[in-house]
Amino acid sequence: MKTSVKMSSLSGLLPLYFPRALGGLDDRLRAHWLMRGAGPCDISVVRRPSLPKAGLLVFELRRGGAESLVVKHPRNEAGAAVAAREREVLQQLDADGRLDPWRPVLPRVVGSPSPGGTLVQNKLPGIPAERLIRNTPDDPYAAVAPALRLLADLRTATGRRRKAADRALPWCESQLRDLFAGIPSYRSGRRAAEFQALRHRLDAALAGAVLTEGWTHGDYHPGNVLLGGDPLQVTGVFDWSSGQADGPCEIDAYTLVLALRSTLSGRPLGGLVAETLRTGQVPDADRALLALAGLDQDDHGVHDPVAIPLLTWLWHVANNVRKSPRFGHSYGWLTDTVAPVLREAARWAGSRP
Repeated sequence: MKTSVKMSSLSGLLPLYFPRALGGLDDRLRAHWLMRGAGPCDISVVRRPSLPKAGLLVFELRRGGAESLVVKHPRNEAGAAVAAREREVLQQLDADGRLDPWRPVLPRVVGSPSPGGTLVQNKLPGIPAERLIRNTPDDPYAAVAPALRLLADLRTATGRRRKAADRALPWCESQLRDLFAGIPSYRSGRRAAEFQALRHRLDAALAGAVLTEGWTHGDYHPGNVLLGGDPLQVTGVFDWSSGQADGPCEIDAYTLVLALRSTLSGRPLGGLVAETLRTGQVPDADRALLALAGLDQDDHGVHDPVAIPLLTWLWHVANNVRKSPRFGHSYGWLTDTVAPVLREAARWAGSRP
């Protein structure tokens, strides 16, 4: 059964930004205005993120006996680019026959493109793994195990082994270019030198590495994975705007494990990756989790243990500055997430003979 949704343009009717204190009211007004003429419906607006990255107004739409929908409406140009990219990725996922066994856990586009670049998807069932982790402190790993096993299955179905050096342009150079463009404070002086050290560290880490090219989510953290059932299983994976059909699959598992460790320890992701660079080793607890995703560094074509954590971090920070230019001007984000890794890369470069 096809579902159609009538969307309305907001151009010129409401201001682009409200003060943060009024953001919730602004979002509700916008959501109801967008859905005017759609008939009786129940609208639940997703709360704005605390960081300056909310380029999209996201709300859930429920109408009678019809399936629930998720609506993503751009607030700005960056949000429009994210919505357009996610639409493209979802269409690619839908056309890939290799993914048929996992079709129920993948969102699909509903309807045709709407005015203003609005994206409408079906709502997937389940509870975010992030919530389960926080609610089950005695066994936080139970929520990530099924998510990691799903990655192993997807990698087997869609992946092929490739020399990382042969994929340097799409996997590294494009990410480095976007990151450099997105953080103006690193374009000159000592910080620019740190950025160049990062490039050299990546080259050294990935030299000789053999990774898996295949479907890569690109932002596979516990907030984007839904779980349900007994025993727990993945019921949905959403937010595919960073997805690629030919990305480095291994970074999804590392993203999930790093996010889990950050949640449990309260430490920023940048500090965790910098620690791995400094010690040259992935923590044993992380290795045990990564094994659930079929990643055994001792037998995975990666000679430098920091290769995949560093590549994972690069994709994470590059995705953020693409989604919102305001990330690159956020002192807190730069201090916690970017600076520690760049400093460690510079230390490594300085210690070379």
